Amino acid sequence: MKKLDIPQENNSTLNGQRKVMYGTNESGDFQRVNYASSVEEFATITAVEEYKELEKECLEEIANNISSPIKYFMYKNRMDLPTLTSVVGMFSFRVKRHLQMKYFKKLNDKILQKYADAFAIEIDELKDFKI
Repeated sequence: MKKLDIPQENNSTLNGQRKVMYGTNESGDFQRVNYASSVEEFATITAVEEYKELEKECLEEIANNISSPIKYFMYKNRMDLPTLTSVVGMFSFRVKRHLQMKYFKKLNDKILQKYADAFAIEIDELKDFKI
């Protein structure tokens, strides 16, 4: 990409910082160029809003005894199932079960501690989750 083609727009999600991209200058040599993109800003804001909506839906499911607090904290920390699975070091089918309240209630402290560590919270925040 040529240096002139690299976007130089504002991106409020970067808090005034810029990312680096490599582009070619007039003589064809590669050079680092700071950039920001409004398209990237839109995608980030949309993703954050989606996770906030998933958090709200999850709170309703917890109130109805369907979903577990693990699912809420997964969304609060902007994780998806594959990310959470890799952080806690379990198979996805196990983690998926733990997202359901009926299985969550049966979890021991050792497993709950893995989730607490993944979310950087105390284990009691999972056990005594209040809506």
